[in-house]
Amino acid sequence: MENVEARELQMLEQYLEQFTQQVEAYSRQLEMLENRRMETATAVETLKSLVDQEGPTVLLQIGGGASLRVHVPDTDTVLLNIGSDVVVERTNAEAVDYLNERVTEMEALARKIAESIEQVQKQAHDVAKRMETAYSQTQTRMNPGIQG
Repeated sequence: MENVEARELQMLEQYLEQFTQQVEAYSRQLEMLENRRMETATAVETLKSLVDQEGPTVLLQIGGGASLRVHVPDTDTVLLNIGSDVVVERTNAEAVDYLNERVTEMEALARKIAESIEQVQKQAHDVAKRMETAYSQTQTRMNPGIQG
């Protein structure tokens, strides 16, 4: 009988560890998604602000922490990466619309990931409660004179 309880406790501990790892993975996904969403929202604001300016200057990051100040001769033409390294030319307004749609999609995905985190945390909580109950029962059996 004690072997069964020990195996059950070991299984519950493994489940709890798996749930913890799942929550960590989902949390990393959520963080990366939030960073992409903020980057995309910043791009939208930048594109909107460029429309009103004549020959604006922007910082162009060239890698290694280096940037250049460059003049933007055409603020209405935007090169937009739409995925799989496919770049298309769009007007500023079309690019803003596209990027706003991406932000909306990312927000919906973030909500789904947050719901998944919540579900896994609930499962982990349930497993932890079962472990606590099993430990209490084991302690009671091992020390019958002590009531838990």
